[in-house]
Parts: sequence; C-alpha cells; structure tokens
Amino acid sequence: MSEANVRERSRHSGTIQRASPPSRSAGATHPGYKREQNEDALWSDEDRGVWVVADGLGGHHAGEIASMTVIEEVQRSAATDRHYERALQRAHALLLGEEQNTANMGSTAVVLAEDGAYFHIYWVGDSRAYVFTPGDKGGELKQLTIDHSYVQMLVDSGAISAEEAANHPNRHVITRCIGGSTNPQLEVDRVSALWQPGQRLLLCSDGLSAEVPAEEIGRILAENPDNRRAVDLLVAAALDAGGKDNITVQVVEAPQRPANTRDWPFGRSAGKEERSNGFLPGNTVAVAFIVVILSALIATLIAWLFHAL
Repeated sequence: MSEANVRERSRHSGTIQRASPPSRSAGATHPGYKREQNEDALWSDEDRGVWVVADGLGGHHAGEIASMTVIEEVQRSAATDRHYERALQRAHALLLGEEQNTANMGSTAVVLAEDGAYFHIYWVGDSRAYVFTPGDKGGELKQLTIDHSYVQMLVDSGAISAEEAANHPNRHVITRCIGGSTNPQLEVDRVSALWQPGQRLLLCSDGLSAEVPAEEIGRILAENPDNRRAVDLLVAAALDAGGKDNITVQVVEAPQRPANTRDWPFGRSAGKEERSNGFLPGNTVAVAFIVVILSALIATLIAWLFHAL
C-alpha cells in the first residue's frame, strides 16, 4: 500500500489519533467505519518503559469509561510501584464499584512493561501482543498472548481448528475481562522474555487482529522498519478489511544494546542475575574455592608436622 493510500485513509471520518512523538515506538487508534465512537484507548511512557492498549466494552460511554479506567490505573502504577497486575486488578475493582456499571461494562487490556533488557506482557481478554523477529526470509511473527475467548476455549479443547476460529460467528465473545462481571477476583496472565536485537513488539485490539491475517501483519512489519509507517499501514489494513471495530495499534522496538556490554550483555547484568539466583559472582566463587583448597592443604601439613614431632 502506497503512502498516498495511507494518507487517504487518515482523511476519512474518524481520523487516526496518534500517540505523542516517540523515539522507539509508535501508536495510533481509529474508531473504524462502523462504530459511532472509539471505545479503545492507548498510552505509553518510553522513559518508564510501559505501553498499554485497552479495548472498552459496553457501548455508548460505558466502554470509554472502562478503557480509560484501565489506562489511568496503569499510569498510576508506572509512576509508583510498577505492579501492573495489581493495576489491572484495581481497575477491575473500580469498574465493579462504578455506579453506572452494568454487567456488560468492561475492558480488555494488554500491557508491555520493560525491566532492563527483559519485557513482561500482562493481559486480560483478547487484546493481543505479538513479537516480530527479523530474519533472512523477512522475519517471524509470533503471538505471545492467548485470547481469553470462547473460540479459544473451543480451539484448546480440539472442537475446532485455529483456521475455523478465525471465522467463527462467536469469535468476539470473551471469557475474561476487566469489570463486566460480579466476580471480585480477576486473574491476569503474564509472559516474560528477553529482548533480542532487532525485535519489535506489537500490541493491538481485536479491531486489527480479528480483521487482518497474521501473515499480512508480519509482512507489513517486515517491509516497514519505520514504526510510524508500520502503525499507519496496520491501521489502514484493518480499514481495508472493513473497519468493523475500533482499531488500536502500538509498535515498540527493542532497546539499543548498551555501549558498555560488559556491564549489560544485552540482558540483565551478570551481577544482578547471579544474586537473584542465590549464586555468588563467578570471580568470587573461584577465589573462595582456592582459599578452601589452600586451607585444607595447610591443615594437612600442620597435622603431619604435629605427628612427626
């Protein structure tokens, strides 16, 4: 798709709303062609290493309230404790206590949070996270999250195939969300991994993932290393597919390898990792071993001299 086509899409009613100017990420949201308003929301803070996409449920202003409640609680955690699982659970409790709440008011969410060269994905519902790893044949797109949805339950049970799930009439029915029920407990799923050089993470609402095949998403990411252009083309692809839902996309690239790789070999620093596992740093282990051997030899020599005398 040409840049002219991308610009043409942005001139349609419901112009793309973009996140603030970034350095290594880009995001945008669009209401689509079929919905009167946009109940999706997104937010990012590159300095703190956190990105979030929320897809509100319930119609009218209910979905907007739900998705913004999620965003606000993630913002609060980013500025304080960085416990994003708790942030989603707080949003759940707030929505359950909301006076305007009904049983169908809620939100899905997917949060990306960095910890050094590691990243953590937290999610509820069918908003997704993908990782794109470049390669000789264009690269590989891998879904990191597992939908909390009715059709995913059917796939997991073997009742239908993944291909059948893509076109199932109930593919938008979710089994878990923030708010939207009377259950005071919310289970938040999490996956963690180490960033690899050149990787990019994609966070999106089902306005993208339910309308654009994974192969097309991967192709767009492979052919467009510029994050802003990739985001705009992904939104345009969802609009080309009909724009039947709100569309929200964030693309985040891996952090640059630090100049001092001895302190951080593109991963958690060696000292931190060893301490977290209860091991002494390597040099300390070697010195301790030598001291033990020398002590044993000295003790043996003293004992031999004692008996000789």
